[in-house]
Amino acid sequence: MLEIVDLTVAYGGVVAVDNLSLSVAQGSITTVLGANGAGKTTLVRTISGLVKARAGSVCVAGTELRGRAPEDIARLGVSHVPEGHGIISEITVDENLRLGGLWRRDRADQRLAVEEAYELFPPLVARRHVHAASLSGGERQMLSIGRALASRPRVLLLDEPSLGLHTAVLAQIMARLRTLSRERNLAVLLIEQNARSALSVADDAVVLSLGSVVARDSAERLAKDDSLRHAYLGF
Repeated sequence: MLEIVDLTVAYGGVVAVDNLSLSVAQGSITTVLGANGAGKTTLVRTISGLVKARAGSVCVAGTELRGRAPEDIARLGVSHVPEGHGIISEITVDENLRLGGLWRRDRADQRLAVEEAYELFPPLVARRHVHAASLSGGERQMLSIGRALASRPRVLLLDEPSLGLHTAVLAQIMARLRTLSRERNLAVLLIEQNARSALSVADDAVVLSLGSVVARDSAERLAKDDSLRHAYLGF
């Protein structure tokens, strides 16, 4: 569903992503791991059109994304949940969710998508009509993911969903992500520093260091590689 080939991204003379290739199949989760500065956030921002690539290809279902505006990429089925919770604090939970699918023409399915978000994240139901500013960190992350899903994406980009979350809330969100990828045939690219949590739900894993791929394998095998874990993943 998502295929990246020889992607290079630079800020001036500094290369942030260097000749990177990876793919994410439908119904699967691929996690990209690495320390701060590894190029993880630059990668997802490039996929969603917020950063321009110097070279390479980014395709969704065979359609090239490079050179397209972010709104056009969203309409092609790519939803991006940015680091730090991508919600609008001044409007209600319900308004945030409805905003996620606002551009879609099927009004009945728009409403259905909002109700599915509440089913996926029950803590949001009681908060439906309150401003998003009043939510806890975990509720904000649930809302951010729910809003992205309301657009009915084919590809979901998640940038550091564990940021600031308690362990129990993080486990709950990660478990739902795994279910989502299977049930909705969704391709998920999960950017994480919390390697242990990400590897527990991912099918495949890629490790970045200074913009380059230093390892790729199934998540299960990579989690068992002691030398790699100690060198790059911090556990």
